[in-house]
Amino acid sequence: MNKACRLFFWGYLFVFFRLQIGIDILAAPIGYYLIYSGARLLAEQYPVAKKVKLTAFIGVLISVPGVFVNLSEVRDIGWTLYAETLFIWKVIVVYYLFGTWKSRIQEPGQAHLHNRVHMAYVWYMSIHFLMMLMTAFSLNFGDHAFSTFFIIVSFAVVAMDIMLLFLIASLRRVDWSEYETNETSLD
Repeated sequence: MNKACRLFFWGYLFVFFRLQIGIDILAAPIGYYLIYSGARLLAEQYPVAKKVKLTAFIGVLISVPGVFVNLSEVRDIGWTLYAETLFIWKVIVVYYLFGTWKSRIQEPGQAHLHNRVHMAYVWYMSIHFLMMLMTAFSLNFGDHAFSTFFIIVSFAVVAMDIMLLFLIASLRRVDWSEYETNETSLD
């Protein structure tokens, strides 16, 4: 699990951050491939990890054009829709990542960790869903109050992405062998 979490961490870091110097230096396809590799390590033990593996593989394929186009500066409706699709796809991959972590954290001794993952899940999904709703209805609002709220939610999305990186880093430091010995002793 630690190696998979390390791959998830670096993969999500590549998906989340964009360093555009002609091309995206922290390419999202590389990040999705790292997430795919981490899910492949867990797929036999945790069936929900197969969904992470599939969505991350599709993420590799659909994020390739974004490497060569600076999506933060596009004005064309096609590229704007593509950027929104990538945002939604990132949320789908993270949804299945949370499902994998929740299926792994089921032991009574892991209640604190389970609560932390669950709270992170609720906040992450809520903020990202709010951003999707705001993006969908943003053409209908043109006032200053909506723009301010949009900026606040945008910062909240970034904060949730950083929070997810911290969560993955903390999951990476958990001694999973301690919980595996408890599982085998119960059999």
